[in-house]
Amino acid sequence: MRVAMLVAPRSIELREVPMPEPPAGGALVAVRVALTDGTDLKAYRRGHPQMPFPTPFGHEFSGEILALGSGVSDWRVGEAIACVHSAPCGACFWCAAGEEELCESVMERKILGAYADAIVVPPHILRRNAFRKPDALTFAEAAFLEPLSCVVHSRDLLGLRRRSSLAVFGDGGFGLLHALLLARDGHESVLVGRRAERLQLAASLGLATIDASTEDVSAALRERSGGRGVDAIVECTGTPEIWELAPSLVRRGGVVSFFGGLPADARVSFAASRLHYDEVRLVSPFHFTPRAVASAFGLLRDRAFDCARLISHRYPLDRIVDAFAQLDAGVGLKVAIEA
Repeated sequence: MRVAMLVAPRSIELREVPMPEPPAGGALVAVRVALTDGTDLKAYRRGHPQMPFPTPFGHEFSGEILALGSGVSDWRVGEAIACVHSAPCGACFWCAAGEEELCESVMERKILGAYADAIVVPPHILRRNAFRKPDALTFAEAAFLEPLSCVVHSRDLLGLRRRSSLAVFGDGGFGLLHALLLARDGHESVLVGRRAERLQLAASLGLATIDASTEDVSAALRERSGGRGVDAIVECTGTPEIWELAPSLVRRGGVVSFFGGLPADARVSFAASRLHYDEVRLVSPFHFTPRAVASAFGLLRDRAFDCARLISHRYPLDRIVDAFAQLDAGVGLKVAIEA
């Protein structure tokens, strides 16, 4: 079978490797669609600490079961599957505390390599974080399960108890998914970005937008919130400047969610008086829980919003080099790599 290997920054090789066997309790899945995301693009540009070269990559996917390992009785060969690339152990300190996203082995046991003809889904994922894809849901839509699970967990960590005003900073895939989910929940959600084509897409999806390249964002948010500042901000740009700006834009008692990660050695600073005297709460969501995955699957199944509109380009697997070259040049939003 073919598998895309990231062998160095900006260097992908499509290699032929033997078709793997499914492990006991697991499955071998033929990948029908794998989506690109920001983590993949960062790894492509400069590597990733959890993906030493050479590495298979890609983790947002859906497909059909090719083979099943011994002991699997609740799946059948040929069934369409939507799943994520990890699952918690259920036994460590964090799992016992209900913080399964922080499971001590969740990153060690994740699977990568969705940019391939097939991928092995081990038993801990098949058992806890896999679902049968409904016929009405396309494979491309089902591949949104992983990113949407992250967004659902992020939404839940905000802890909003009533209809709120929110600003989502960042017009990439995660920013758009946040804005769509929060608007669907009934909040006054506005997307802040700089790329005209993405803001136009957001508007066509029914979202309010602020163009940070032409508008005074602080003034626009004050106007939207009666001068108080918005109730919450979700930071999806992953830039230190926006991390430091965000706490100044929420109201007293507001919350800032730092969804967009920074490099491991990054340092940011905040005005202590703003956080203390105005009781501004800071949260930083990571990964997802099985509860978030199940909720995300329900949203996809019920077509809560049109995720597929976020796919800007489609490429066959044998053109994955071209796909990432285009993304690296700033062309496209999310790309579907198709079998």
